[in-house]
Amino acid sequence: MYFDTHNHSQFSFDGSRTTVEKSVKSAIDKGLGGICFTDHCDFYVPKMKEEYEPIVSEVFDVKAQQEELERVATKVAEGSFGRAAAKKFKVLRGIEIGLEEHSRELNKNLLAAQSFDQVTASVHYLEDTDPYFGPYYKGKNWKEAYGRYLETLLREMKRLGDFDVMGHFDYIVRYAPYPKESILYRDFPGLIDEILKYLIENGKGLEINTKTYKAYGLRTPQLDRDILIRYLELGGDILCLGSDSHAPDQVGAKFDYFAQYVKMFGFRRLGHFEGRRLKMVTI
Repeated sequence: MYFDTHNHSQFSFDGSRTTVEKSVKSAIDKGLGGICFTDHCDFYVPKMKEEYEPIVSEVFDVKAQQEELERVATKVAEGSFGRAAAKKFKVLRGIEIGLEEHSRELNKNLLAAQSFDQVTASVHYLEDTDPYFGPYYKGKNWKEAYGRYLETLLREMKRLGDFDVMGHFDYIVRYAPYPKESILYRDFPGLIDEILKYLIENGKGLEINTKTYKAYGLRTPQLDRDILIRYLELGGDILCLGSDSHAPDQVGAKFDYFAQYVKMFGFRRLGHFEGRRLKMVTI
């Protein structure tokens, strides 16, 4: 039974469409083995965002989140979501920590002070912009835009060090204006090798973020098979499925498809973290 390792709840700044309890119910109804709530924590929000929407804090209340997770986990264990779930289903405590140069010390201090099952490290903001709104791409061709994102992801992962899973490595393609709609191994072989080797050498997971591989207007990004093949060639085997859900119906999206897809290339297990320790389940 797969674990959804990347989900947001009402504790994320953009989580108003769901609650912990609703997403847990959705995960159980879909036959998942567990769900990890990796709520957003970005200490730095680019000022340019004010041009598009009011800026709010993107740091969640860890204590309140974990108390709610414990409350819902207790309901699961007591059988409120069914007898089968009571025996096996797990509700895991996570965080999606935003990698950004202004936040390096704040990130380290937070992780040193708090306890999580899984820490996912992601880049949402770079070069003082939010790519979602578009200015990041201005004056750049696709290779510059994607390459700078990958370089930032690698540099800031190394700076942080204290995390378990690299989140959505190809997030930058979601909102891009280019016909080139996916990050491909052949376009950045050296840089992608560096990223994969860092993950492998340090026991970090490579996330398959299924939210990235849906239609964005007329563009539908694809997960490059050559990245998976290269990861396996280098000795990597920690693949983590994450839906990046912000609503109950998004939990576990396309998991069956991607589980079978990676199996085609030789992967036999999927990973998640409990108490910051790697767990693997057979596909």
